[in-house]
Amino acid sequence: MARPVARWRRREVLTLGLGVVALGPLAAPAIAPAGDPQPEQVVRGLVEEIWTTLRTNGADERSRVDRMMALFEARTDVGLISRLALGRYWNRLPETRRTEYQELFRDVVIRSLARRLDAYAADAEGAIDERFQILSSVPAGRRDTLVRSKVFPASGPPLALDWRVREGDTAPLIIDLIVEGASLLVSQRSEFAAVIERQDVDGLLAELRARAASSRS
Repeated sequence: MARPVARWRRREVLTLGLGVVALGPLAAPAIAPAGDPQPEQVVRGLVEEIWTTLRTNGADERSRVDRMMALFEARTDVGLISRLALGRYWNRLPETRRTEYQELFRDVVIRSLARRLDAYAADAEGAIDERFQILSSVPAGRRDTLVRSKVFPASGPPLALDWRVREGDTAPLIIDLIVEGASLLVSQRSEFAAVIERQDVDGLLAELRARAASSRS
């Protein structure tokens, strides 16, 4: 029997990083943002929209999840992230299978993240500025900017959450998230590679299909 796709523990840490925005009071004084404002505005805009979605009265879970998926797709480069997550195996994937893979990536990875965030809907209270702060932004290569931020849990130290933002054709787009030094993209690529080494690319697609079918039920 095929082994299930890895449970993406580091991505759960990522979800904690975003979801904890909905938890607990501010634990430190505000720090004024610095650096390139445009990537910071992309990050800030996404977090504010997630916060608003979580606080939408009368919306059921499916509606909130669908809305958050749309937000991720609007402010992140899901196509690029899916290709980078496949790494060197992208070039081995036949052209006829690439569209299916990217759709499955969206249905499995992005929907899973949206659902995990939705678990915090009941706790989304108060002002977002009391939960989330952008600290600064620094260049990260020729086209990327690393936006540094923190979220504040109800107990324990603040959590570092960094966003890698790349210049796009019309606006910057988020391509990676790093929680306490753990990259979502690097973790996902490692886990996909492990499945492919065991079962080949067709095995990965089969497992993603099964997970996508389960998530829709």
